[in-house]
Amino acid sequence: MKRKKVFYASLLALAVLALVAWSYISGGTEVEKVQARQDSIIRSVTDTGYVQTATNYDIHAAQSARVVNVPVETGQAVERGQILAVLENLDLALQISEVNSQISQTAAAAAGARAALERLQLELQDAQDNLARSQGLFQAGAISQVDFDQARLRVDTARQSISEQNSVLESTLAQGAGLNSSLQQLSAKEEQLVIKSPVNGIVLTLPVKQGQVVNPGALLANVAESGQLEIKSDILSDDLADIKTGQKVTITAPVLGQQSLAGEVKKIYPQAEEKTSALGVIQRRVPVIISLPEPAHLKPGYEVRVSIETMTRQNVLVLPRESVRTRADGQKEVMVVVNKQIRRQLVKTGISDQENVEIIGGLSTDELVVRDGSLDLAEKARVK
Repeated sequence: MKRKKVFYASLLALAVLALVAWSYISGGTEVEKVQARQDSIIRSVTDTGYVQTATNYDIHAAQSARVVNVPVETGQAVERGQILAVLENLDLALQISEVNSQISQTAAAAAGARAALERLQLELQDAQDNLARSQGLFQAGAISQVDFDQARLRVDTARQSISEQNSVLESTLAQGAGLNSSLQQLSAKEEQLVIKSPVNGIVLTLPVKQGQVVNPGALLANVAESGQLEIKSDILSDDLADIKTGQKVTITAPVLGQQSLAGEVKKIYPQAEEKTSALGVIQRRVPVIISLPEPAHLKPGYEVRVSIETMTRQNVLVLPRESVRTRADGQKEVMVVVNKQIRRQLVKTGISDQENVEIIGGLSTDELVVRDGSLDLAEKARVK
């Protein structure tokens, strides 16, 4: 009986020891482990942007006029030289008509002056021939001194008349030249009444309507040049320190689906502007222009998401951002798993992106850490 009791007691002790060992082996908090890996990491500034035309032209009225025809519509594709609007200036039309009438009168006067000049030149030739005959006769004693003087006076009179008629003709021609110059200026103003597209492009705005009276400087149309698009993004002034021209930009949008486009920071405005966010928060933002070499399905006015690459690290040790926690003293630490136990370990971090953080000290690639660094696990706590 004693042997049986000892035997059963031994079995019970062994069972308890086995249960304790099993509990020890299988016990602990369940965690997900990750291993630090060599990878690239890109720090970026992400914000919303809007597609706009890189080059557009505002066309303004050069004079007071009335709109008589608008043959295009907003959003319509147009070619260079295509008519966008036709204006009418009745005062200008009246001035052109008056100048044309004066030009006709001046041309008639010039023609009369030329005819008179030709007649006077014939008279002069006749007087010169008569003077030559009279001189011979006078020398031969066939005519008197008075007859000879009359012949010479006739030549002088003809020459004087020709000189006066030349002055009249020159004055008339000068008047005609002045009128033609005025007509050219008026015609140039008349050409301004036919509004044409300066480029192949798209009509973005067309604020005028048929019958409307416009004043000098009024906006008639805005035309964007085809195929040249860019993105304007208002970046928080706090994020602007690391942004520079020439940096790469990744562009995404719902209309692009899974496709992403590549751009480049083209221009950074010199000053910030005060903006109010959707939540009503007043922010200081700086406009940044991003080039868009390949617009794909994007059109002016589309909203996109831009990610500006401000810093890149190649072939560095990285961990998920959630694996690193910040202690009260500001130092960074991770929870390393060693023999199913937690060991809190300080690390030094570098740059980070949306998913990962660079580890520059305190950890090697063969060590495993708890993915969720927010778990409250004590030093040497058991995990599974």
